[in-house]
Amino acid sequence: MIITLSRQLGSGGDIIAARVAAALGLILADRAYVFSAALAAGVPEPMLQKLMYEGRRSLASEILDSLVSRSGELASAATRVPNPLLDIFAPMLPPVAVSQEEAAQSVGLVIKDIASRGNVLILGQGAQVLLRGYAGVCHVQVVAPQDQRVTQVVEREGVSPAVARRMVRGSDQGRSDYLARYYNARWLDPLLYHLVINTGLTSVQVAVSLVVHAAQAMGSGA
Repeated sequence: MIITLSRQLGSGGDIIAARVAAALGLILADRAYVFSAALAAGVPEPMLQKLMYEGRRSLASEILDSLVSRSGELASAATRVPNPLLDIFAPMLPPVAVSQEEAAQSVGLVIKDIASRGNVLILGQGAQVLLRGYAGVCHVQVVAPQDQRVTQVVEREGVSPAVARRMVRGSDQGRSDYLARYYNARWLDPLLYHLVINTGLTSVQVAVSLVVHAAQAMGSGA
């Protein structure tokens, strides 16, 4: 059984993915899992770091822009106080010598290898495109209204609504850009998925049941 699950930030998709994987006894292949698998497969770490940074570029930019706007104005380059968030994103600054296309291709091969072993739920990372057309794979996307997502991010991250809104917007842009650049696909295209679940209208419990039922039905050939 193979499931790919794409989600909007703040939609509850991470919780749904974890509960579905537990209910079906699947490996949850999130970003950290794929990163480790790629390293074990011999993909150079600079490649992976570069690709990780690419996927978070918009999110980092939105957060930093939000903090700047709250300060009222930018300080001059000579007097600017270092932002503590830079320490979070600085390790992911990509070496210019590494091709991002090579990194995406390498990670794509790793994801296909993970899928070939079966019994896995792959969270994000373009798996809905990489495994498009594979027999028995169930593709799911979890979405929610923006206001609800902002509220969830505020509660989970302890940030202000303004920062949360920028985080949501940056995450959406980063994920959209990632699929467009490397896979020539539209992230929110419903035709990529068997199920698109709106958690603004569907509880997490019901969403988990829907994914489990769909995956089981597809796995049995029903």
